[in-house]
Amino acid sequence: MIYRVLTHKTPYEPKPRSGRSCVTDIRSDRQIQRMVSSQKMSVREITGASQLQISKNIVHGRIIEFGYMIHAKMSRRLPLSKLHISKRLQWARNHMSCVDKWMAVLFSDEKNATSMDLTGI
Repeated sequence: MIYRVLTHKTPYEPKPRSGRSCVTDIRSDRQIQRMVSSQKMSVREITGASQLQISKNIVHGRIIEFGYMIHAKMSRRLPLSKLHISKRLQWARNHMSCVDKWMAVLFSDEKNATSMDLTGI
């Protein structure tokens, strides 16, 4: 390639990039970045507040491109408190002596009874 550039004596110009152009410009990217870094907002809230006609997937992609943002999935529920842990432990200790009742309980790893075949019962 260098040989061709030197022998043809024409300036080297890279080929134009192919592919889809970016939906957001630098100004809207900075606006999204300011919203994310200044306050805790979800991607959906940022999409609505940015007043841009873009999808939440684009906003999420821009947040990842910023680099210093870390995507972390929120926990689904709060962890158990000390009181709840002690009450659960006390319940388990109280019900350990009920051997006859536990023999009648069927433990299964099925999620629901509708997926089991109950026709033979």
